[in-house]
Amino acid sequence: MSDQKKDSLSPIDNVEPQQQQQQPKIPSASDMVTNEIYNLSNKEDIDNMINIQSEVLKKQYETNYLLNHFNDYSAQKYSQLSSDFEKHTKMLKEMKKDLDYIFKKTRTLQGLLNEKFPTFVPLVNNFEEEEDQDD
Repeated sequence: MSDQKKDSLSPIDNVEPQQQQQQPKIPSASDMVTNEIYNLSNKEDIDNMINIQSEVLKKQYETNYLLNHFNDYSAQKYSQLSSDFEKHTKMLKEMKKDLDYIFKKTRTLQGLLNEKFPTFVPLVNNFEEEEDQDD
């Protein structure tokens, strides 16, 4: 019965598993390049390169950790400072409005004083010029 099964199988199926494994494996281009580089260099150089690469990778992980920590800290400070900056900006705008109002009132009062006391204004201007020269 096993002879009948062997006869009914295709020629590829008749090949024993050992024969299939004995067929030469065609190396890929990357395998060939890797083998050539490995044959050109000695084991000590390769181990040295691997150690250097491991150290560089470790430093990159450390740097990445520090940069992430710095970014988190910066984001926290930015949110804190942006709210402070917004408050200060509003305060400056209010102060500008207040100063504009004060200067407007001062000009109005100065105009009223000029109308009531027209001879007094040149005396005040002369007094201010003398103070500026003393400074």
